[in-house]
Amino acid sequence: MQVSLSVNGRAVNVDAPPNTLLVTAIREHLQLTGTHVGCDTAQCGACTVHMNGRAVKSCNILLAQAAGADITTIEGIAQPDGTLHPMQAAFKECHGLQCGFCTPGMVMSAIDL
Repeated sequence: MQVSLSVNGRAVNVDAPPNTLLVTAIREHLQLTGTHVGCDTAQCGACTVHMNGRAVKSCNILLAQAAGADITTIEGIAQPDGTLHPMQAAFKECHGLQCGFCTPGMVMSAIDL
């Protein structure tokens, strides 16, 4: 099936099977690998993105459910010139990470808060 949506301000069309998860479309079809799959049970939040301005766990949403939505991933929050989003800068300044694997999800959740 073909699904149209906006990802990081860019209109995209993804051709994928109906059971494709949003996280899979983001990582494998659009090659945006900052969104991670952690637990596969929608508990950890490593896969968090913004859908229409709200934080959602992309491992728990089918791509088809995101049809027409505006999706923002961790790659889409910095300025085009590379200036970090204020939340990214705060995480960096305050060492708000461990190994860094789930940090993108934490940043996306914190922005929504």
